[in-house]
Amino acid sequence: MVEQKPDSSLAQLYARYQKLSTSKKVILIVFLIWLAQALPKWTAAIGADDEMSADIMRIFITPRSDH
Repeated sequence: MVEQKPDSSLAQLYARYQKLSTSKKVILIVFLIWLAQALPKWTAAIGADDEMSADIMRIFITPRSDH
């Protein structure tokens, strides 16, 4: 029979989180909430149709002129 060990990486991650100051915890939580909201929107926008994704990317990447 194989014994299952508790996930030590999860325990280490939780220990690192506990060592953070309160302000850093707040910043981390706000970032995670923003990421949870932004990721589906950007995935839908970029993965939509070719024209829409091209228009969105044109905002961030300037097209090169054809010389």
